[in-house]
Amino acid sequence: MMHKLNNLDTNELLSKIQEFKKIDLKTATLEEISMKILETLSCMLVNQSVFVEGTRLYRIRKLSSDLSNMPQTFQDIWHPPADLIKTEGRVNLKGNPMLYTSTEQITPVYECDIKENDCYAIIQYTVKPGQSLIGYTVGVDSKVDGLNEKGIINNKIIEDFILSEFTKPVGKGTEYLYKISNVIARNFMDMPFCDAYVYPSVANYKKGWNVAIKPDSAIRKIDFSCVLICVSKGFGENGQYMFELTHKANALNGDKLIYNF
Repeated sequence: MMHKLNNLDTNELLSKIQEFKKIDLKTATLEEISMKILETLSCMLVNQSVFVEGTRLYRIRKLSSDLSNMPQTFQDIWHPPADLIKTEGRVNLKGNPMLYTSTEQITPVYECDIKENDCYAIIQYTVKPGQSLIGYTVGVDSKVDGLNEKGIINNKIIEDFILSEFTKPVGKGTEYLYKISNVIARNFMDMPFCDAYVYPSVANYKKGWNVAIKPDSAIRKIDFSCVLICVSKGFGENGQYMFELTHKANALNGDKLIYNF
């Protein structure tokens, strides 16, 4: 693979990327996009991330001010059922849930656009004892020996392309923009023994990382640790994030969350 990057025609790579960007994502099928991606990127560096036992991961759910939608059951703090997945996500297709988490507590605050006085639930998960969660990412901040000057340039071009697709803002009605990141995940990141896809945060770019965990891997390798119900108090003068904790649950009774206060 390194040999290919070292000898890849840089101008041809740039031309293929420009041509790829002309695709009408509204009408293009996943198969068409997949074929075009494979034509555009003949090689790509894939990096492995290992989250060892005890690693903490975080997710946020925005809540109403009256807390009427406060999590009450295991399903409320896990990924949605498959039949409720009506649109694509960044690395999941319709009907194919993923447990979306982040490596830092602050990242999902940005991702969910939590504003001052907003109520939210922050859910903490932990990699189970004796387990390692294996995640893959593609072409992001790769530091690889053996690349010559051309290889380094080509790798940087590919990295920038991948970053632009995985950090592209997507709103309601433009979910078709997720097609590219979905195809990249399926074609390049779905390696043997892959538990999760790792990619940079859109809202906390270059600081936060998201970890989208496959449902089977989540059940086998992830424990629920706690859920905190909070009210955002914004940022202090020194830039520290502030919040008020109103409720906490760190155990389940069957399917029901047990709140301590």
